[in-house]
Amino acid sequence: MHSPSSRRKYLVEVREYPDHLYTVDFYAKIKSVYRYRLRTNQHAAGKLGGTVLAIIAEVLRQDSQARFGFIAAAMLDETVDESTKRFRLYTKMLELKINPQRFTVITKPENSTIFVLPSAVADNPPHKQQTIAHYEDIFRETF
Repeated sequence: MHSPSSRRKYLVEVREYPDHLYTVDFYAKIKSVYRYRLRTNQHAAGKLGGTVLAIIAEVLRQDSQARFGFIAAAMLDETVDESTKRFRLYTKMLELKINPQRFTVITKPENSTIFVLPSAVADNPPHKQQTIAHYEDIFRETF
């Protein structure tokens, strides 16, 4: 994605893991160890969110059993990872755009993680817990 007003580029990375698990990372193309935490002040959240949702839709066309996990990084001025501003924004966007008859948005505010699971998985507590546990392993290895 590219912002026409600033020439700022945004990257969206989708990683596939076993058992139909996907992570989606997106950030401004900036050389910084804080790339997930920085604010660009480009007011591109709507366009970036729409692009990420379109990418998720494309993954779902290719893998109807796909499940997604996100970490909503704290901004530099936030001192805790609990219920970050991004977590609240991403949760709202997903709840508004994801079809609730096919998918369930599950949130864990204590660490600002969000999961989008097929309803059949979300409605099966052991399967749901196993999927979330797999994601927690992925997040520990990655971040």
